[in-house]
Amino acid sequence: HTIQREDLKGNMQKSKWHTVSIKQGSFEELQSIQKAIPIRASLSQTIDWLISIGQKQIKSELQNVKTEL
Repeated sequence: HTIQREDLKGNMQKSKWHTVSIKQGSFEELQSIQKAIPIRASLSQTIDWLISIGQKQIKSELQNVKTEL
C-alpha cells in the first residue's frame, strides 16, 4: 500500500515510511531479534535486515527446486 502526500510545492510524493500493525507476540519476537544482532540497530533496520535475509533464503530455495527438476 503506497501512501502519497503533497510536498511544499503541491507535488505528490510517495511516503518513505509506513505504519504497520503487528501482534504483540510478533513485536516481542522482533525486539528479541533486534537485541540478538551484534550491532545496535533500530527496529526499522532490523526489519530491513530480516527482509534481506528472507529474500536470500527464498532465492536459494528456488534455486534448489530448479536443480531438483
